[in-house]
Amino acid sequence: MLVTVYITTYNRREFLERAINSVLNQTHTNLELIVADDGSTDGSQQYLQELQNNGVLTAVLNTTGASRGACFGRNKAIELAKGEFITGLDDDDYFEPWRVAKFIERWQALTHEQVTFSALFDSVVEHRKDGKVACYDTPVVSYQTLRTGNFVGNQVFSTTARFREVNGFDEKMPALQDWDTWLRLSDKFGDMVNINTCSYIQIQDHGGTRITDKPVEKIRYAFERIMGKLAPLTFKEKSRLLFIMYGYHQMNIKFNEVVYLILGGHVRRLAQAVKRALLR
Repeated sequence: MLVTVYITTYNRREFLERAINSVLNQTHTNLELIVADDGSTDGSQQYLQELQNNGVLTAVLNTTGASRGACFGRNKAIELAKGEFITGLDDDDYFEPWRVAKFIERWQALTHEQVTFSALFDSVVEHRKDGKVACYDTPVVSYQTLRTGNFVGNQVFSTTARFREVNGFDEKMPALQDWDTWLRLSDKFGDMVNINTCSYIQIQDHGGTRITDKPVEKIRYAFERIMGKLAPLTFKEKSRLLFIMYGYHQMNIKFNEVVYLILGGHVRRLAQAVKRALLR
């Protein structure tokens, strides 16, 4: 089975090489690699062009001088993909060698058992400043569960056809793009199943920018857009989504949201947000 792996990147030449090598070193070798660069100026585009010339990957290079965003690159990869299956990788993370093979093995087993599901995901090992932590270990995640948070992580494995049917990633989302796409996949095709092999290594302590460092306006807009898509929300769902939003250190406090946090039983999260606001 041909599997397409996409990577989006911007000015992370050193990390990008590690990510690419982790794909090339998969035990499942029938792979297509597509890397979309959003206008890097650190030599990444020249590096990718060389790899493309050598037949290693397909490079999608933004040379316009204006950022098009990661979702544009992901959607371009989905459009170009020749693989029956597709999955993604962030440029500052990497795969363990067995990842794709285990996905295929589990997909075939579940299909043989006639289990209905939309996608597979795997538990993640986060490298934090205080050590390694395993995350996203929920065995099965339903659409209803995803309405209250992203319990899947930032990558899934599914058919390319399914990604196309839900129109890929929302390019208007400044954050939470993965979660938004998993919601649409699970709503249309069913639960997401965890293969639980810890095959995705996420580097949190490299000093680069992640969603936790994005401007407050982008994070708030992303949550408002998610909430709008999920409307109507139950009180419990809205309070839970606000609980997640206020977990970001840069969030400003709004009175109408405080009510949801208090009545939803999230007083401790509110206290943390107030403390951070006073220290700013």
